Amino acid sequence: MKKLLLSLLLLCTTVQSKSQDSLLYHMQQSIVEDSLIRQEMRFNRDGILMPVRGIIQTFTHRKFNRLPGPFRESNHRWADYGLALSPLAATWVMKACGVKPRSTTRRMVTANGIALGLTVGLSQTLKWSVTEERPDGSGSNSFPSMHASLAFMGATVLSREYGHISPWITIGGYTAATGTQLLRIRHNAHWMNDIFMGAGIGVVSTHVAYFLTDRIIGRKGVRRMMPTNSELKQLYAWDYCPSGFRLISGTETNARSIDVADFAEAAPGFDMTGVTLRTSASVTAGFEAEWFLTDNLFLSAMGRYTLSQAKLEMPNPTIAWGEQLHIYHGDIAAGWAVPLTRDVRFGVRTQWGVRYNEGITFHRVADGQMGERLLDIKAQLRPEGGAGIIIDMLQSHNQTVGLSIDYLHTFGTHFMQNRWVFASSWKALF
Repeated sequence: MKKLLLSLLLLCTTVQSKSQDSLLYHMQQSIVEDSLIRQEMRFNRDGILMPVRGIIQTFTHRKFNRLPGPFRESNHRWADYGLALSPLAATWVMKACGVKPRSTTRRMVTANGIALGLTVGLSQTLKWSVTEERPDGSGSNSFPSMHASLAFMGATVLSREYGHISPWITIGGYTAATGTQLLRIRHNAHWMNDIFMGAGIGVVSTHVAYFLTDRIIGRKGVRRMMPTNSELKQLYAWDYCPSGFRLISGTETNARSIDVADFAEAAPGFDMTGVTLRTSASVTAGFEAEWFLTDNLFLSAMGRYTLSQAKLEMPNPTIAWGEQLHIYHGDIAAGWAVPLTRDVRFGVRTQWGVRYNEGITFHRVADGQMGERLLDIKAQLRPEGGAGIIIDMLQSHNQTVGLSIDYLHTFGTHFMQNRWVFASSWKALF
């Protein structure tokens, strides 16, 4: 009898202990869920520097945009809408297929509607207010790029709704948006400041739309989702190895007025005296794989593509067609990073590699058609090196957004020898 009573007492104690543990677990779960909902409902400042970049480039590119030298017209503009609208389309296709988004249907419809209205409204208002002729002269509504606005709006919507499932969804959306920027330049439909201003409008309009929607609908518009214990550990502290794969999207720039004598070859009879190559700031995009060998020391390998617009400024009445400069970078880097707060990491790095620029040919404008060759910019493969800083901000348990500033020097040439790279990044954590 004593053994039976002792066993019952032990069982009751165990049940009570498990009940208390269960209650404590559910309380912790509720606190975490509430914290995640509050985090989702706050105003997201990601991308706030994009419109600033667009405004700065608008003022600094004004003289370049107005230099004589038209760009040839392309017939592929409407095809660009397919890529620009793909991130937003992917969001709704995933929802139609039953993949649960971060928002309820009401929140998603309301936020997407407001984002679309703000994006189109702001972009169109600026197009009517700012009369900027397109590079190919086909219209005076170049600023800003509606394609870029819609592309980055859709990428931001896709990230906010489904980025919690996989960081590759976020990277995919912003890759399509960055590709849209490149296509608009490649097709001579926009200037550099147009595509950066468009990107800023799309991103900021979307975050404003979600913020306003949450003020209207409240907490019930956000779907409750509870991460696992390992995800929570990563979400609230940098106590793990933050290796990952990064999408890079930004601008590359420095002195944009270059004497062509050192790296160009003139056509017979063409005098290069006083001829200057003028360039825009460049759009640059690429990928970087990053491995942390310790908590602080990391190595990375990166590849970037850089696209810039170029014109010839000449002391005589001769006018040349505008051209595009294509530059490719391949670098390896080593760096040191430390956490500043529980979700912000600051790092410094040095990088070394090679840079290749394609050769291009400038032709005379003759009665609106391509005339004879004036000069060739030589293709070059040169070593490069530099250093920079990078800041990563944890967004969820498996992804970060970042900012980077790098200085690069190309050896053995005077052609775009010193460059600054200002970039945003989205990183999927391994």
